[in-house]
Amino acid sequence: MSLSRVSLVAVLILSMGSSAAFAAPMVLPQTVAQTPGDSTSPQPQRRKNRDSFLQELNLSPQQMQQMQAMQAKYKPQISQRAQAMRQAKQELASLMSSTTASASQITAKNQQVEQLAQQIRQLKFESMMAMREIMTPEQRTKFAQLMQQRRQNHQNRAGKRNAQ
Repeated sequence: MSLSRVSLVAVLILSMGSSAAFAAPMVLPQTVAQTPGDSTSPQPQRRKNRDSFLQELNLSPQQMQQMQAMQAKYKPQISQRAQAMRQAKQELASLMSSTTASASQITAKNQQVEQLAQQIRQLKFESMMAMREIMTPEQRTKFAQLMQQRRQNHQNRAGKRNAQ
């Protein structure tokens, strides 16, 4: 499974937080990358996808609470590192375009970006493993099937974009 797909899985699982998603949907805080009033924000579509995904997994109320607890544990850590990585990438871009930055400065900043990316991947993996433990064997099987469908849909969309 590619890194971007693993990340997608982790993000999806992390976004499964609302224990009352079916009875009374609650508004989750905007993700760091979204700005208030951003009319192009994919958040409503993500919420719709997440809700249908949760329905298909048929999580119990207790499982939903446990998923929410996992989200509460990992999301702040991931968000903090993601923000730090965005900042480091901006600094790297600035260094790359600078006429005074040395190769060692650029290399050091690139290493910082890579370390933050690795930390994010590790946290997402840990959260995915913790959430996997919450699911029953049947739910894990269904989850794998749903993820395979998502991968195929993603590949189909990517293929269409590349063909244009």
